Amino acid sequence: MELRHLRYFVAVAEELHFSRAAVKLNIATPTLSAQIQALETMLGAQLFTRKTRSVALTHVGKRFLEEARATIKLADQAELVGRQAARGETGSIAVGYIFSAACSGMVSSSIAEFSTLHPDVSFDTRRMATIPQMKALIDGTLDIGFTRLPDRYPTGLAGFLVERQSLCAVMPENHRLAAFNEIDPEMLAGEPMIATPLEMEMGFSNNIRAITPPRFTMHVVSRVSDPFSVLTMVAAGKGLGVVSESVSRIAFPGLVFRRVAKANRLSDHAVVFRKNEGAPVTKAFIALMRAKAKNV
Repeated sequence: MELRHLRYFVAVAEELHFSRAAVKLNIATPTLSAQIQALETMLGAQLFTRKTRSVALTHVGKRFLEEARATIKLADQAELVGRQAARGETGSIAVGYIFSAACSGMVSSSIAEFSTLHPDVSFDTRRMATIPQMKALIDGTLDIGFTRLPDRYPTGLAGFLVERQSLCAVMPENHRLAAFNEIDPEMLAGEPMIATPLEMEMGFSNNIRAITPPRFTMHVVSRVSDPFSVLTMVAAGKGLGVVSESVSRIAFPGLVFRRVAKANRLSDHAVVFRKNEGAPVTKAFIALMRAKAKNV
């Protein structure tokens, strides 16, 4: 039994006339009649009583009509979902992001824009450091990563720049450097610094290196587990931190943020994904991000 048999049967059941049903289906009446007979043979039951000028459903036909309509509805829905998925209009995207990308609004605005275009797509968002994101993209547990721009992408991954930010020094509000609106890297020489673990080397450690004056080595006094902990320790007076400009938007009690002039690099954010990505919904999101990145 094929789906067309059900469509033919429903058409005749609704018209109760073979010729009118054939016109509706755009097939010849003898062909329709033969298909209905074949269906009845498959079922081992008569679906219609046929008279010279009329057709009526049998008891079996009435019961079968309910199931035929339900099956056609499910098939049509499955076809619709399949076509939408092929166009990238449905599905789910697992998105990883670093702290500063979230603070800039890049992650939320991109998801919101994509959701407006594709309201049936769901998102699974996870805050992760850059290197863990790369690993998750490779093993398939992540689809899109908002990361620090790497010097090179791991094998199998690709990406592009989507955002550039200045760097800011974060310090207690009563620190001597808080009196300045902007500070030079030399002014930070000898200051105790709060950093994150070495495995997050592409994060806050890169920030510190970016503002380290020539011939100086920054004095890292503590390494904490995550960026928010950096802010917490700085507010506790344990040292200074270096963060992306977007993080300065956080209203954190006891802290001030000052832009660092003459830094040897910016805080660059990238969108990272698998080179051989085949999911239409993920490819559609990548296309949206490419369009947004044109102005960077």
